[in-house]
Amino acid sequence: MRYSISTNWNSYRHDSAESMLEEILSLGFETVELGYALPRAFAETVIQWQKEGKIKISSLHAFCPIQNGATPTPELFSICDLRDSRGPRQGISAAIETGEYAAKVGAKVVVMHAGRIPVARYVNKLSTLLEKGYVGTRRYERALVKLMDKREKLAEKQLDALRDALDEILPEYERLGITLALENLPTYDGVPSEPEFDMLFTEYPTLGYWHDIGHGQVRQNLGHIYHKGIVKRFTPRIAGMHIHDVTEGMADHQMPPGGMVKFDIFNDVVKKDIPLVFEPSHGCDGQSIKNAVKYLDEIWQ
Repeated sequence: MRYSISTNWNSYRHDSAESMLEEILSLGFETVELGYALPRAFAETVIQWQKEGKIKISSLHAFCPIQNGATPTPELFSICDLRDSRGPRQGISAAIETGEYAAKVGAKVVVMHAGRIPVARYVNKLSTLLEKGYVGTRRYERALVKLMDKREKLAEKQLDALRDALDEILPEYERLGITLALENLPTYDGVPSEPEFDMLFTEYPTLGYWHDIGHGQVRQNLGHIYHKGIVKRFTPRIAGMHIHDVTEGMADHQMPPGGMVKFDIFNDVVKKDIPLVFEPSHGCDGQSIKNAVKYLDEIWQ
């Protein structure tokens, strides 16, 4: 099987790395992405399984393994958040630690959420308007423009902080032979935005782009991008993808088919030798994942 699957799907249900990995193998997968919810207690067993050839590791989702006692979230730290008096220092340290663990398990890519610009109030208003069906109305357009204006006023300092973090992290990743890939986030507060990605790609030749398919669809639903156009534009820099569908609005992490995503827009991307990682919701059953694999094989073969 050419695909990988995130351990975030099932790690929370298991008391050991062995049972977690055995469940994944039972679905036919040979490769996993180690998720940001991977318990630190599982870390050594995963290394051993990888060394023995029982499992392959496609990628890691920062920050991994999870710090003891921490709540599992991909935004446990940020590498550009200036609201904390400590700045992005913890995020930088955790990113480097994740890279070192990736090297130990033979992964070549680390995917990371860089952070968010503090405009949550405006993001939440836009999301509510989407859910109520106001997309395309004057009311929605006014809310979107206001969000864009607020983000623009705050973005420069956080982008400078992101550059400072990348200046420190990327040389360490290059030394380890690991690609750092920043993920597209579903809402407009996410860093970087598409134009900001373009800017960073010029400045950092080794920086990768991780395309989360569900997030891309949500961004289109919110009126931020044209999904097919962004995929075409960023294909040369795509270092991996998270695979999930969106049933409506912002309802992502569903397994295809039946959702809104047009998976044939990725026909050129999947020809690349990159991780293609299923990222199902916690409640997704194994048969739905198998059905999704079969469905995408028919589209992408």
